Amino acid sequence: MAESAVWRWNVDDVWLTFSSAFQEMTLASEAQYDVVRYHHLSAALLFGGCAIESFMNQQMRVHLEGSSLGEDEILLCLRRAKLKDKMEKWPREIYGVTLSVEDIGRINKALELRHDVAHRKRRDHSLYLQLDRADIVAFIHSVQSFIADICAAARRPFPYWLLGWNYMGMNYDEAHPCLLNNQQFRYSLRAMGFDVPAADYAAVNVWEGRNMFGAEAFVRMRESIYAQAPDIEPRRQNHGPVPRLCKRWWDRAMIRN
Repeated sequence: MAESAVWRWNVDDVWLTFSSAFQEMTLASEAQYDVVRYHHLSAALLFGGCAIESFMNQQMRVHLEGSSLGEDEILLCLRRAKLKDKMEKWPREIYGVTLSVEDIGRINKALELRHDVAHRKRRDHSLYLQLDRADIVAFIHSVQSFIADICAAARRPFPYWLLGWNYMGMNYDEAHPCLLNNQQFRYSLRAMGFDVPAADYAAVNVWEGRNMFGAEAFVRMRESIYAQAPDIEPRRQNHGPVPRLCKRWWDRAMIRN
């Protein structure tokens, strides 16, 4: 029998694992010593794989919950399928789409290295040579594109956190991460100086349709919004402690300064 359900606020498997993968990718590029860089590269591979599998399991779970299958049967389906099949076959089964062969190939290649990182058996140190040569940024970008395309196939915009941002400020701690929504994201972009509709329903639909559906829109958002935004949303006058959108959300000292 399936275990009794346990639910918590401010928890989402895909959000948490992808955010960790993005953090580790960034820290790997900034590491000053090999031992630290290998730590972050390994963690980026592990969390990136967790993110893509958690995401695909979410999609299939929603798909199967609309059938007559019970929880035990759903869990069996999710556990038995290989991750490679989840990426290559499930999008067609659930949404009738086939995703980028290039992205899937890059993800699969990274996941092969992830397997070697998690299950170390080599006599020599060639694993570290492979980590040196691995393009972790390209891997994370492919994970982002894959998720964005699946969201579009499901007829919904990709979530703001897929760009690498997170909201900071919860429980009266301005450096505590919290999960919010795309509407708040649009208000934050306006606070950062971007001309983005926030409350006008019709204008929001047009803007989201152009900017937050699919991998191509994601790349444009990454280049025209994320790359040009400040590291953190400015504090709002006369609003008290409210969550702020932040790039380096793991850097408590930067947030508090």
